[in-house]
Amino acid sequence: MSGIVYGTAGGSVEDLGTEAAEAGRQGEEHTGHVLNLMAVESQRDVWHDLDVPAKGIRANIDHIVTGGNVALIIDSKRWKPGLYWTLDDVSYRWLTKVEHADRRTMPMLQQRIAAHIPRALVRRPLVSVECSRDSGSVNVRFLHIPGANVTRASALPHRVRALVPDAPTDPDITAALYPLLRSS
Repeated sequence: MSGIVYGTAGGSVEDLGTEAAEAGRQGEEHTGHVLNLMAVESQRDVWHDLDVPAKGIRANIDHIVTGGNVALIIDSKRWKPGLYWTLDDVSYRWLTKVEHADRRTMPMLQQRIAAHIPRALVRRPLVSVECSRDSGSVNVRFLHIPGANVTRASALPHRVRALVPDAPTDPDITAALYPLLRSS
């Protein structure tokens, strides 16, 4: 028995015509492909492109992986090559500040999903970072994103397997997440 894939990865990335928007879409699609393969190979369910269950918040949740009564929020990032690190809550790529790494949205997402699905164990969110260029690499070993764990995209399957049980998703979790889907 395999898991189920809900939604479309990168389904609502705004088409701003910018390099950053296109990189974001590619990152979400790549992460989605990796997670979809995990769903086929296991009983975990994969959810892409969900609304945040809160009025007035326009952000989306890139991915959630569920198994049993566990939910793991995953945010996809596709960043320029370099060494990313954090000192005193300020993040850098080499010596240049990267303010987008210091946003505090991940704890809010975790809190909103946990309140929306009280029966679920909502793990600390995971931010998956991949390099935006084929000829470069991203080192995130010393990067600290508020309220989230950070991993290289290549280590994502291992991290998900360690955090989400290989079991069918609790039907109450499925019923709570399904209305949040932005795309089918």
